[in-house]
Amino acid sequence: MSISSSFLQPSARRFSLADERFPVLTPTSVSASESRLQRPAQPMFLKTHDVATSVSSSGWIAASSSDQIRLYNVREAIGEGSRNRKIPPVRTLSIALAKNEEFRAIALSEDLLAVITHDRLLVYDEYRTSPDLARNRLDSRSISQTQTWTPKSVAILQTGTASEGAMASIAVGGEGENGVKVFKYMYTSGWNAENDRPILRCPQNNGAIKVVGFSPPRSDAISVSMVFALTTGNRLFCWAVGGSLGPSGGSLNPCWHFDCNSTSNERTYRDEITSAAFIVSPTGSPYILCTVENRPGSHLHSTFIVAIDVHGRNPYMVRQGMKPIPDTVVGPSVLTGIASSSGRFLVVMEKGKKSGNMKLLTVQGAPDGGLTCVAAQMQTWEAKLQGSGTDTSTISMSIREEQGILEIIAVDGRGHVVSSKVRVPGLTAFQPAYRYPRSPRSPTSVELQQNVIMRELSSDESSRASIATSHHATDRRDIIPG
Repeated sequence: MSISSSFLQPSARRFSLADERFPVLTPTSVSASESRLQRPAQPMFLKTHDVATSVSSSGWIAASSSDQIRLYNVREAIGEGSRNRKIPPVRTLSIALAKNEEFRAIALSEDLLAVITHDRLLVYDEYRTSPDLARNRLDSRSISQTQTWTPKSVAILQTGTASEGAMASIAVGGEGENGVKVFKYMYTSGWNAENDRPILRCPQNNGAIKVVGFSPPRSDAISVSMVFALTTGNRLFCWAVGGSLGPSGGSLNPCWHFDCNSTSNERTYRDEITSAAFIVSPTGSPYILCTVENRPGSHLHSTFIVAIDVHGRNPYMVRQGMKPIPDTVVGPSVLTGIASSSGRFLVVMEKGKKSGNMKLLTVQGAPDGGLTCVAAQMQTWEAKLQGSGTDTSTISMSIREEQGILEIIAVDGRGHVVSSKVRVPGLTAFQPAYRYPRSPRSPTSVELQQNVIMRELSSDESSRASIATSHHATDRRDIIPG
């Protein structure tokens, strides 16, 4: 297990976990309803699952079959107290694909839909209001000119609104050392693509980027804005991007990376970490939640929270920053997980024999520093969500913090939807305090690598990710040698 930073030398003083002291809010009750996405009719013998899903914080779901993308307004369809069990699509989008080209992953923000195929990124704007989404294609580009870099995952961070001015960044995870590519868009009188297209490097990475995402826009965050990635080899990478993602064609090394695998004489497996989510704690400290589906004989920790050492203090002191969530809270088979923007709550989907359990975990400070969760603060309810076969990536979730209420929407590749409301006395609606500046120019990647602290400006936020299903992946689920 190893951790490193490009900012400080190993002789720097010992890394110590943040003393997390903040009021803990206790959920009191859960109400959940189940429904299904209306899908095109299929013969029984040809029934297939969607290859990718995504949920926006405003309650829209995108689901992709092999040849079509469907968009659903779940929040409106379910309605307050409604018992509608079948949710019809509001819009459908058919995209002409080349021979052997397939949809791999999709992502939604408040205004943008991103689609990746084997070699293309397609971006559509105003998907909630446009009656003909095909005419609203904002961007279409080949991601790999040499056909040697295959997209695997995608995420969007949108800040601001169309009425006030907005910006969006789309991160596409691929494979190898040039693991992540970022594309930027700005809204003035309409959405336009920017020229900034940096590459985020993953040194010594020989796997694929399974999950890619962004830190939430928090004005009180100790660290600069970050992009993070999880590889199929159970490694984490973070890049400090601040208010800029570097010049066109530039590259940025990670400020932090972490090998989650066990020591050399212990066994772990590829792809054992099922998902990763960025947490900014209520005190502003950065962490990553990793959900794990342990396999027989594996020594990889069960689902855990790892602290990001943004100051690079002694990169060799690592185990103290990796805290497994107690087995009284979560079991050994967790399919996916997300964190609320405030950092106060986690939602995980636990695998069951016939159906799964959704769990809301309340985050609190651990006695020896860092974050943990306890069973006494947990809410659990049944959720009939499943991955496609052995793959769990078609399960997507969103969490939204309103006054006294957490709204959670989850969907799987079979079209099952679980919509939940959790009462949390004392909870306030999350409102990002800042918004991006309108200036089209930003600090350079050189300034970023010098660790210049910059604030990300935002008045609204959505960051949702989708990853490719396992039958697309090129990495086998092999034992990782020590």
